[in-house]
Amino acid sequence: MTSELELILKNSQNLMRQGKLARAETFLLDRYEKWENHPIINFLLGQVFSLKGDINKSLHYLEIGYQHGKHISSIVVLFAEQLQANNESDQARAVLKLALINSPCDKELLQSFANLCLADQKPLDSLRINSRILLLFPLSEKTHANIAEAYAAVDNYEKSLEHINIAIERDPSSQLRLNRSITLLTLGHYEKGWADYESRLGHDIISSPKRLIRVPRWNREALRDKTILVCSEQGVGDELYFSAYLPKLQGIAGRIILETDPRLVEIFKESLTDLAIFPYSRRLANQRPVYNYGWLPKSGYPDFYIDLASLPYFFSEKKLKKMNTSGYLRITQNACDHWKKQLLNLSDGRPVIGLFWRSGLNTAARQHWYPPLHFWEPVLTIPDVCFVSLQYDDDADDIKFVKDEFGVSLIKLCDVDLKNDFKQLGAICSALAGVVAPSTTTAHLAAAVGTRTIIVDKTRTWSPTINGFDAFLPCIQRIHPPNSGDWQWVFEDTRRQIDHWLLAR
Repeated sequence: MTSELELILKNSQNLMRQGKLARAETFLLDRYEKWENHPIINFLLGQVFSLKGDINKSLHYLEIGYQHGKHISSIVVLFAEQLQANNESDQARAVLKLALINSPCDKELLQSFANLCLADQKPLDSLRINSRILLLFPLSEKTHANIAEAYAAVDNYEKSLEHINIAIERDPSSQLRLNRSITLLTLGHYEKGWADYESRLGHDIISSPKRLIRVPRWNREALRDKTILVCSEQGVGDELYFSAYLPKLQGIAGRIILETDPRLVEIFKESLTDLAIFPYSRRLANQRPVYNYGWLPKSGYPDFYIDLASLPYFFSEKKLKKMNTSGYLRITQNACDHWKKQLLNLSDGRPVIGLFWRSGLNTAARQHWYPPLHFWEPVLTIPDVCFVSLQYDDDADDIKFVKDEFGVSLIKLCDVDLKNDFKQLGAICSALAGVVAPSTTTAHLAAAVGTRTIIVDKTRTWSPTINGFDAFLPCIQRIHPPNSGDWQWVFEDTRRQIDHWLLAR
C-alpha cells in the first residue's frame, strides 16, 4: 500500500471513530477521482454511508470495491452484511460462499456466514459453522458469543449461558454482559439478570443514553424527603412496560419527576397524578440518544436521577411478585363508555377483540418476531366475535387477505391516530374484551389500562412471569410454544385461552 493510500486510510478511519462522518465523506470524495477503482477507497466510502444509514450509497461503493477486491475479506463481509440489510439474503449468501471457496478457513468470512444463517432463521446451520470456527480458532470469544445467540434461538438457554460466560471471561464488554442479562432473565435468574442489564448503559454501547445533567445517580439512598428524576430510555413500549414500577417508587420517594416520550405525557398525567410529568428533550448524535435537561423546574430540582429500566434492579426482591392486579393506568369512565358504545354499534353487540400483528418497525431483522397472518386462522375463525385492527400503519392489504382467506371482516377505526394518540388508544383498549398481539407498544398499553392481553411469542421470553402471566403487567398472558418457532401451536393455544375468556363473561 502506498504511503498516500495509508494516510487516506488512517485519516478517514480516525474521522469515523470520532463520529465525524460528513468530514470523512468529504475527505474521501475529494480524493475519489484518483482512486475511483481502488477497492479500499470504495470500501471506506461504503463504511461511511453504512454508518450514516444510507444503504443505497453504501452498496454502490461496496459493489465497486467488491468487484476490484474479491480477495479482501473485510470488503466481502461488509458487502454481504449490507446486502442482507437490504433484504438481499440470497445475493449475500452467494457472495460469502464464493469467497469461502477461495479461503475456506478465513475466520472473518466464516463468522459472517454463520451470522447470516442466524439472521435467516437457520440457527442449526449457524451452530454448525461456529463449531467449525472453534476448531480452527479455539480462543475466539466472538465465536462463543455467536454460539450463545444460536442456542438462544433454539430455546436452549442453558447452553447459551454456558457459551456467553466463556465469551465474557475473555472479553467483559458491555454488549456481552447485556446479552447475558437476557439469557439470565429468561432462565428466571432475576437478581443476576437485572444486575447484568445495567450494562446497557455502558459507554461502549452506541445506543446507551448520554444525559446532560449534574445530578448524582440514585444508588438506593433514602428518598423520603428527596426528589428523584426518572429518566426516559428505550422505546415507548419499553417505557409503558417499565413504568409499572412507578407506583412502587411513589411509596418511598418524597417527590418524583418523570421524563417520558411526548406521546405518553397526557395519559400518564391522568393516571399518575402525584408525579410531575414532562416530555423529554432528546436528539441523536451518531446513533447515541442525548438528553438535555434545561426544562427541569428550578424549584424542586431533583436530588437524584435513575434510568427507568433500572428500577427492577434497584427494587430487586428475592421472590418475584406481581406489580399490580389490573394495570397502573386509568382511563376516565366517560372515555371508556364512549368507546364501548361505539364498538357495540360496530359489532352488533358481539364481544370485540383487538388485534395487532406486526410492528411499524418491521425490519428484516425483526420480521421473525411477527407471525405471518395465515397462522392467525385459529383465532380469526372464533365464532360470534368481532375483531378490530389496532394497526397504525396501512393495513388495507392485510385486511383484504383476512377477508379473502377466512371470510372475516376486520373493523377498521377511522379518524383515530393509533400511533401517536395514546390517550385515545388507551380508551379504545379499555373498551375491548381483550387484545392479542406480539410484544409491542399496543400490547403493553392495553395491559397497562387493565385489558386482558395475550402476547404471542415464538420462544421463551426474558420478561418475568408468574404462572404464564407477566409480573410487571399481570393482564398480559404470555404464550410461547414448547418448540421454538411453532406458531401453529401458539395460535391454537391462544384460541383455547380466548374461549375461556368468553365463557367467563
